[in-house]
Amino acid sequence: MSTTILSVLALVALTSITTGPSADDAIVAIRVAQREVFEAKRVYRESAPSALKNPEATLKLASEALQEKRYEEAILAARQAIRLVRKLGGKDSL
Repeated sequence: MSTTILSVLALVALTSITTGPSADDAIVAIRVAQREVFEAKRVYRESAPSALKNPEATLKLASEALQEKRYEEAILAARQAIRLVRKLGGKDSL
């Protein structure tokens, strides 16, 4: 699953470099981040629910940026949400 996520994010990054970020790029990045946060909720909900506040807040910022058509900011915030989730699991590979 991690390889798929990295592949999607690499594709988003490459597309953004060549054409500039688009709404589709931001949506993909946010969907990947939503999945990561969802999975983290299943794992950490009972043991460390407060640890999920930062990833969730960052994901909310990504969604708000998307709604305001600030696609690059949306992508960066989605990536940050993924980083925060991965730090919970001891991974920081994004």
